Amino acid sequence: MKVGILFSGQGAQFSNMGLDFYQNSKAYQETLKRLSGYLQKDLVAFCKNQHNELLQTKNVQTAITAFGLGVFHQLQQDLPTIETVAMLGLSLGEYTALMAAGAFDEKTGIRLLQARADYMQADAEQTDGSMVAVLRADVQKVAKICQQVTGEVKHFVGIANYNTEQQVVIGGQSEAVQRAITTMKDQGIKKVISLKVSGAFHTPLFKNTSQKLANYLTNVSVRNWQIPVISNTTTEKFVPNKLKITLAKQVISPTHFADCLKNLQKIINQIY
Repeated sequence: MKVGILFSGQGAQFSNMGLDFYQNSKAYQETLKRLSGYLQKDLVAFCKNQHNELLQTKNVQTAITAFGLGVFHQLQQDLPTIETVAMLGLSLGEYTALMAAGAFDEKTGIRLLQARADYMQADAEQTDGSMVAVLRADVQKVAKICQQVTGEVKHFVGIANYNTEQQVVIGGQSEAVQRAITTMKDQGIKKVISLKVSGAFHTPLFKNTSQKLANYLTNVSVRNWQIPVISNTTTEKFVPNKLKITLAKQVISPTHFADCLKNLQKIINQIY
């Protein structure tokens, strides 16, 4: 059986996430124990969320990645004949995909991810950022409104996630986001939903994260990997000589998940 694998991004977390797997899956349990050891943190405690650990970017990113890798390893064990022909993750999920594909060994990958999460936590705390989903709207119209508002209030707001042809997420400094919401509603765009996030991800507000991540990546070893992983930033397969540059840009660049899904489907169709 040939399949494409999708990995979740930040926002998919919930209290007691994966604890049923932890109790019943040896492969999952061993994965979380290994990753906890590499970080010297208790990822199981993060998943329990008894002290609201999952409200913090620095915790939730490693927890979701551990969850994804644990499930993937159990899938490999339960279905040894399965052949993964391509992988795709939403934002954070790209790191899970790259680790699962073998571009990073687990220790290198989870420590890289922890650095990314720490940098993003710091940036989120230093900027008043927010994000909202905009549904059933013309994407070009939304982009034009964001550009107009950015010029008016001198604070950034722009499209951060292109999810479908009629559903995007905008993000930026809260003042600009609120002005964009008002303008959109005045122009007939009514379906706008605020997101519970700690910052305006995939916008220039995370430029410090991007710079720090680029520096961290200079000392990270990348292995040859065989399973294609599609980048949210470029919509194409990651390539070794541009992997680090793309990952550094990813935190300040919009995600193009809809186009990535189309390319994932193309890869699967070519196999069949």
